Amino acid sequence: MAFKKRRIFDLRHVQAQQMATNASRRRSHPTHNQSHNPIHSQHRFRQIGEWFTENMRNYCETTSLHGFNYITRQDISRNERWFWLVVVILAIITSIVLVVVSWYWSQETPTVTVIESSHFPTWNIPFPAVTICNFNKISRSKALTLLDQMQVPAGVNRSELHNLFNLTLLPVDSMISNDSLQIYDRILSLNNLTLTRLTQQLSPDCIEMISSCIWKGINTRCDSLFQRIDTMEGQCCTFNYFGGISNNFPEKIAYQVPKRPYRVTGCGYPTGLSVLLNPMISDYYGTFFSGYGFRLLLHDAYNFPDENSETKVVTTTRESFVRINPESTYATNDIRRMDLSLRNCLFGSERTMHGLRRYSFINCMFECRVRMTVDHCGCLPPYVYNNGSYQVCGVLQTNCMIRSKRIFSHALANLNFSLSIIRKTDSFPCGCLQDCQSNHYVSESTTGRLDISYFANRPTFNNSTDMILLHVFFSDLMSTRYRTDIFQNWLSALASFGGLLGLIMGFSIVTAFEFIYFLTFRPVFNYINRAD
Repeated sequence: MAFKKRRIFDLRHVQAQQMATNASRRRSHPTHNQSHNPIHSQHRFRQIGEWFTENMRNYCETTSLHGFNYITRQDISRNERWFWLVVVILAIITSIVLVVVSWYWSQETPTVTVIESSHFPTWNIPFPAVTICNFNKISRSKALTLLDQMQVPAGVNRSELHNLFNLTLLPVDSMISNDSLQIYDRILSLNNLTLTRLTQQLSPDCIEMISSCIWKGINTRCDSLFQRIDTMEGQCCTFNYFGGISNNFPEKIAYQVPKRPYRVTGCGYPTGLSVLLNPMISDYYGTFFSGYGFRLLLHDAYNFPDENSETKVVTTTRESFVRINPESTYATNDIRRMDLSLRNCLFGSERTMHGLRRYSFINCMFECRVRMTVDHCGCLPPYVYNNGSYQVCGVLQTNCMIRSKRIFSHALANLNFSLSIIRKTDSFPCGCLQDCQSNHYVSESTTGRLDISYFANRPTFNNSTDMILLHVFFSDLMSTRYRTDIFQNWLSALASFGGLLGLIMGFSIVTAFEFIYFLTFRPVFNYINRAD
């Protein structure tokens, strides 16, 4: 028997029915009335609220956050549910407060310095610069020669020449009358001299005071190791100094000078610097010390020798052993990529210095004091390092130089504030920031009586009983190395915040995704399931 074909689904018929239904709905419910119907709007908000409440109830029942499931449990009393609601709210507030405090601390101290190793090899640290300055600032033989050669204006007593020579010492405790300064200026003008040239002619030659030099156990010419340099102590001789743009070595040996600071591969005085010094007591004429000897300055090879240097005193008929315990600090690449306002330090190549080769906090403060002196006096004292861009002060500016010398003796360039207070403001002198990387040389000294007979058979021995034998060396093969790093990177911040939230609430990334899921994906999936 053949079956009669029957159309199961007629698309045209369905479309016609749908159009008729929509038309009847539009006639019974006009569109312009729906938007202004307050009952319909309240019904919509009620539906949204019910939807949000239902999803939050489902979230509280299924989430792994601590305490949330007690809020919606039906097997406990209502008072218990309110209690757990208060506990959960307090936990949320506490977590937010702790996260904010942790973030504030990370912003307040963006960097941290820690001990990376206490067994860092010392051969990786440059040997310090050693600057030797004699107590005597005026050579007696040179002063007597000038006394005989210099002319004195009419009506001026020759005893004023002694006062003029002492003027090169530049006292800091008393001012000089203007009448005396006028007399000194007339004397220098008559002899075609300036205060700078007078200081140079009267200064003793420090190279002549270094009788013998031994570097790493090898006898070496002293003039190939030491160079003359003008410091606050007058003319001094310095070893391993690379702070200046140029050096003062003789041209015939300038090519032998290394381009970088010296290093040593061992410890103990045979591996360091040993020098035999002759203070030339018979040549003493003007000094601030009641003794005979030298002032020893130990500093970084790229730092200018000033009051910030490690200072030791060596006196006659003594053998001194200066042991150095170096400490090195370096910064990671993360610090270099940080913004300057956050890391609050500078690398050696990040700022150009006018008279020195490399930036450091000490060099920056030195140039800051130089600019303060120039602004105060209009010139630069002859005892201060000058790159040739500043005018040198004359005799008439002596009182101003005496006042400006105090600028170089104050820790913060004539500012009576502590470093911690200044660094919190924008008034720190010249914008000098601390070093991101630096080497610090902590030293200890031991002194004993020198055995002169040890040098009696040497050809360089000059029969002087006032010699000084000085040894400067690293005391150990190992040193301490510090690392400056950021306080919190993105990984440590994530771990810190996650630890706080996990400790109080049991929060994790999965629970955060659960919250998003119950407010977004879950309603969508429910709608699709109902449509099916």
